[in-house]
Amino acid sequence: MKIFTETAIALKRMVAILTIVVIVAGTVAILASRKSRRERSVAEAVSDRSVSVSTSRVERGAIELAFSANGITQPVRELSFTSDVSGRVTEILVDKGTRVSRGAALLKVDSELLKADYTAAEAAWKALAKDVERLSRSHAAGGVSEQQLDALRTQLIAAESRLSVSRRRYEDATVKSPVSGIVNARHVEPGALIAPNSPLFEIIDDSRVKLLCLVPESRVALLSQGAGVTAESSEGVFSGRVTHIGRKADRSLHHPVEVLLDRDGRLRAGMYLKVTFCGEQSREAILIPRSAVSGSAGAGAVAYVAVSGKASRRVLTLGDMRGDSVEVLDGLGEGEEIIVSGLMNVYDGAQLKTVNHRTSSANRSEL
Repeated sequence: MKIFTETAIALKRMVAILTIVVIVAGTVAILASRKSRRERSVAEAVSDRSVSVSTSRVERGAIELAFSANGITQPVRELSFTSDVSGRVTEILVDKGTRVSRGAALLKVDSELLKADYTAAEAAWKALAKDVERLSRSHAAGGVSEQQLDALRTQLIAAESRLSVSRRRYEDATVKSPVSGIVNARHVEPGALIAPNSPLFEIIDDSRVKLLCLVPESRVALLSQGAGVTAESSEGVFSGRVTHIGRKADRSLHHPVEVLLDRDGRLRAGMYLKVTFCGEQSREAILIPRSAVSGSAGAGAVAYVAVSGKASRRVLTLGDMRGDSVEVLDGLGEGEEIIVSGLMNVYDGAQLKTVNHRTSSANRSEL
């Protein structure tokens, strides 16, 4: 009985030891398997260093030079007419909306005193003129000296000058229009007392209409004085030509450009128009997506092209930009594969994996 008990205890110990051995062996096997899988993953990651990118073929095509700007029409000439004389207004001859020609009378100022002064100045001049004529005959006969005659001639010149001033003031009592046009505003009433530089009328010449718009600095070089343009509004399409290109840009780097529109009965001052410059002009250029350019738009612009499965860094000289496209002046050749996405991990010489090849659609782009 004692022998049987000892044998059973020994068997239990052996089973326990075997169980522990199996558990330990299993744990070791599991850890080894995990380590092997981890090492394989690391090895695969190390062995595959390629960067996934999308590329697009560089193409040369015709790009339109036409661009547009907005503006509001203005009269070809607008004059805020002020007074040159002083006095009380006795009569107003025109009102708002009256069309006047150059030299037409607009209003009259009380001229009684001005007329009296002019009459006195004219009489004094005529009297001196007769005296000079009489003394000239006496001088020829030796009756008066040269000095006496010169003194009288000097008085005559002064009298003539006073007469001219007096005549001008008297004539200016009838205020006349310096330009042809339409009276847009009247700032004076009958009986009002006016002084020099008092506002009288606003006269506009609406025989032609001009348009003032602002053009970005990058577009001014495309313009030339006298070039034809088209303008569009809700009233229709109009034609015109560039008459002035500002030499100085404002703070937003825009230059003022003036366009004189052809005569058209539909045109009025104050209309909102969209002007198209350069018409159908175009030129050949290389355009790429702006997403393909890294760095600054100036001297630091860089792009990458795919060459035999590797990235090649190119320094670019950029031209005009518009929308999602940019013109390349130097640094890329037609037919090259440029990387347009996935640039974050791309460097010069990096292995590439092209996941999507795009066909360039920027053959024609409005600049």
